[in-house]
Formats: sequence, structure tokens, C-alpha cells
Amino acid sequence: MSTTKASSSIFDSKPVKFLIAVGGIYTSYIFFGLITERLFREDYSGLNREKGTYQKFTFGFATSLFQNLLSFIIAALVNRIYYKRSKSSMDLKSEIKIASYSFVSVFLASQALAFVSFPIQAIMKSSKIISILIVSLVLGSKQKFAKSQYLCGFLITAGIVLFNVSDNKGGKHGGGDSSTSIIGIIALVVSLFCDGLLGVTQNEVKEKCKPSPWDSMESLNKWGGIICLFVALVSGQFLGFIEFVKTHPAVITDLVLLALLGTLGQIFIFYTIANFSPLILSIITTTRKFFTVLVSIVMYNHSINTLQWASIALVFIGVFIEMLGGKKGHGGHKTPKVEQTPTQEGSTVGKSTVKETNKSMVNSKKTK
Repeated sequence: MSTTKASSSIFDSKPVKFLIAVGGIYTSYIFFGLITERLFREDYSGLNREKGTYQKFTFGFATSLFQNLLSFIIAALVNRIYYKRSKSSMDLKSEIKIASYSFVSVFLASQALAFVSFPIQAIMKSSKIISILIVSLVLGSKQKFAKSQYLCGFLITAGIVLFNVSDNKGGKHGGGDSSTSIIGIIALVVSLFCDGLLGVTQNEVKEKCKPSPWDSMESLNKWGGIICLFVALVSGQFLGFIEFVKTHPAVITDLVLLALLGTLGQIFIFYTIANFSPLILSIITTTRKFFTVLVSIVMYNHSINTLQWASIALVFIGVFIEMLGGKKGHGGHKTPKVEQTPTQEGSTVGKSTVKETNKSMVNSKKTK
């Protein structure tokens, strides 16, 4: 009896919960990033041929589809067995909108790895403020941003540009020339735009329907999987994927691992949301991205020169300013508590930030 009490009190302590949160998110998503990178560069024939002489994996939809399937099954079981709930609290239109934005964001981020290196993809996807700024610019929002937010956007953008310009191997990332690298950058910009739209839409749905985290997880992965499969069938990628698997069956192992790690990562983010403040979650997810980039550089021997190290530092300085600045509003006043929702790739969408963007978009529409 005393042993049970002791063990339960240990796991109820904040330090232990923090170690569980950090360990779970770091382990899940650092390995998720490494396996994703390997997926788009590995010779799955087992012959270890030189780069450019073998067929590469280019089926970005498959990384989403496998994770959608596993995450949907787990969320559906939790909802029905633990919460005794079989119906979503969200309306169909909202479910499909959220799933569509999430699918396009994750698909393009994965597909971009066929054209750019993983460090570029990771640093471009590391900041929420960039996606919010892109959405505001494209949709003509009249929202006013703080000077610190513009500073974050400038530092992160400057770091990304510097990283690419200072690459002395010119267009190496995608396997040929600068045009392939540009394709990857465009894909990531559109992915960031969808991240911004996803945040705005999730905020609207939270205000209207108040879905639970597991309800959101089930809905997102159900409709995300259906959309993903439909796009793959219509585009012909599904048949190409089947042929690739027939000749390279080893790829299935990595796809299953990605699904397991992505699903575990989402669960650990839910765990962190339930036990800690949004600032703690932001610190964990932000530092995780930084270490993922470093581990990728070491594991896959990316050639990084001095200017590129400086550009990586610029990006993460901007991200940390954004993260710490989120605790205060204009004039140093504290902002309301920020709810955060995990995305499929381990980032989080801050609710108060997208709420401001959403309000300004609505006001902009009214004045037209």
C-alpha cells in the first residue's frame, strides 16, 4: 500500500511530470525528424548506391496517411472507451476545413524535403509568427503587430535567406540546380500559410464548439486521412507508392515508425498542455526544434559553413524572442492565458495570437 502511494506521489510531482513531458516530446519528435529526413534520401534497395543513381522516395502523402490512420484509431478508442463519447462536437464543415489546412501544411512540408535539406525545412517551420504574418499579408488583415513581432519576423526571414545564400554548394539540397531548391522554398511558404489558416480556423471552432483534445485529434486524423487518400488516388501518387513499396519493401518500416512517433508526440503534447502553462510548452517545443536541427546536422553530415551557423542562430534568437514576448502584450501587460493545440508535425498553434488575427480579419471584412 505504501509503495503504491509513494509511486503515485512521485509521478504526481511537477519535476517528474516535466521530465516526462520533455523526454516524451524530445524523443518522439527528434527521432521523427531524423526518420523523415532519412525517408527522402535513403536508398531502400539496400545496395547503398551513390546519390542520384537510385529511385528516391517522393510520396509525401504516405507520411501523413500512416500517421492519420494510427492517430485516428487511438483517439477513437480513447473517446469511446474512456470518455464514452461517439459523436464529434464539431460540425462537418469545420472538421473538413481544419483537416484540409493541416493536410496541405504537413504534405507540403514533407514533400519539400525532396528539394531542400532538413535544416532548411526545420528552421522555416520553427516559428508561428511567420505563418501569422503571411496570412495577415495575403488576406489583407489590418491587425497591428508589436515591434517585437516584426523584429522576430525580420530575424527569422533574414536567417532563412542567409542560410540559402551562403550555401557554397549552390542548389545541392534538391538534387540538381537552384530551381529545385526554389520549389522547396515555395512549398514551405505555402505550408506556413496553411499553418496560419489552421490556427485561425481552430480558434473559431474552439470558441463555437469547445471540442476536447481527443475529439480534435480524432476528427483531424479521420478527415485528414480521407483527404490524403483522395488526393493520392486522383494525382496517381498512390499507384506510384504501391509500385515503390513492391520494389523497396523496407520503406514500410520507416513509415510505421513515423506513424508511431508522430502519434506518441501528439499524446505527450496533450499531456504537457494538461499539466503546464503554454509558456512551458512553447519552451519545450522550441528547444526541441533547435536540437532536432543540430542532431540532423551531426547524424547526416550536412556541410554547414560559418555564415549558415550564424543564420541558424538568427532564426532561433527570433523564435525565442517570439516565445518569451508572447508572455507580455503591448506596454508590458500580461496577455490572457494562451491555449495551444498540437499539429501533426509537433508544432503548436497559439490561440491568443490567431484570435487577434481572426478579429482583425473580421473587422476588415466589415469595413469593405
